[in-house]
Amino acid sequence: MWRRVVVQAEDTNLCNRRMALSCPKCGDRFEVVVFAEIEVDRCIGCGGLWFDCEEVEHLKLAAGSEAIDVGDPQCGRQLDRLASAVACPRCGDAMTRMLDMDAHAIWYERCCVCCGIWLDAGEFVKFKDNFLPQSAIARIRNWFRP
Repeated sequence: MWRRVVVQAEDTNLCNRRMALSCPKCGDRFEVVVFAEIEVDRCIGCGGLWFDCEEVEHLKLAAGSEAIDVGDPQCGRQLDRLASAVACPRCGDAMTRMLDMDAHAIWYERCCVCCGIWLDAGEFVKFKDNFLPQSAIARIRNWFRP
């Protein structure tokens, strides 16, 4: 199960780290959600998810981790159409737009400086599904169908 973390004022290091972040798409603040002892930042406005370096790699393999993606996928699709450059919430550099094509085509943003990944609401569920062994097997079967 995932849990929400409430940052106390006495947790100054964690508090400063978290309060400095804001959503690269809607500008709202983040809340911290924890799944399998991994902290992920989720926007309270649009529901998008910020994964620091390697967090998405660990969570895509964790059973049930899709529960952290509670945002409205329709809102995520609308924000995904933003034409302007998206700044990394961690370091401020412009992120690179990436395309993951498998069972689901997903456009997401990746920071080349800090290696973080931004997924709009509803995209982590699809991103995780793209890495399930069944989707790869099904794709191979479809290639060989007449």
